[in-house]
Amino acid sequence: MEKLEKRLEKLGIVGKEAQVYIELLKLREASVAQLSKNTAIKRTSVYYCLDALMKKEIVGQIDKNGKKFYFCEDPKRSLGNLVEQQKMAIEEMLPQIKNILGKGSFLPTIKIYYNVSGLRNLFADVVSCKEKVARYYMTDTSINDLLGVTFMRATIKKRVAEKIKALSLRTFEYNLDLTDELFYSSKFLRETRFLPKDLKISPYMIIYDNKSIIIAPKEKIGFIVESQEFADAQKAIFDIIWNGGEVTKMGDINGQVPQKATEEDLYY
Repeated sequence: MEKLEKRLEKLGIVGKEAQVYIELLKLREASVAQLSKNTAIKRTSVYYCLDALMKKEIVGQIDKNGKKFYFCEDPKRSLGNLVEQQKMAIEEMLPQIKNILGKGSFLPTIKIYYNVSGLRNLFADVVSCKEKVARYYMTDTSINDLLGVTFMRATIKKRVAEKIKALSLRTFEYNLDLTDELFYSSKFLRETRFLPKDLKISPYMIIYDNKSIIIAPKEKIGFIVESQEFADAQKAIFDIIWNGGEVTKMGDINGQVPQKATEEDLYY
């Protein structure tokens, strides 16, 4: 019976409540007096347990000649319903839990990832951006080589679906030969400017909400810093560069005339 009691605990049926329920399963139908005698639990406690079990809708009550008897509802149906009620309660609570998570703590957190699956999780978090604006530093396409072009394209589609705008600061070396029309297309909610030619920023970086993601593709390592103060500082630096950045015509890069871009090119 210990194993059964342990399993009932996972459903929130614990202690004396579980003892009363198991005894009622054995008897099929019983009075408070019978349950108290068989379990050695005081009558007042048995009443309390039965009341809790009835609220969970796994025990019922009938009257026989003015006397109350209790019985277990069909276990498969009633316990199944209890599980569903708990699932619904969790789903209803999750938005509130996410909303208050960490609000009582002022300590920043840093999480480090060393493999591809972990780095992909960083991108999955970006689509939860509440500000609906994410700031990017991009230097080359090595991030696509590391995480895969298919994954990167899917991530951008999710970002666009969530209506999150991307402000992208890129190096002049990051030249994909895009035409003006496609390069600045509002379809992908992207606005792009170029870093000063003498400014080299190697890691791939994303700044949004209170988070800053830094990925070093060549070293295959990335980390996310959750700190409002740090994120605000990074946004301020980004905005200074952004406001002084060059909104350069693609044909001006290295004096080359760009080739016509395909829609696939837009996913970089």
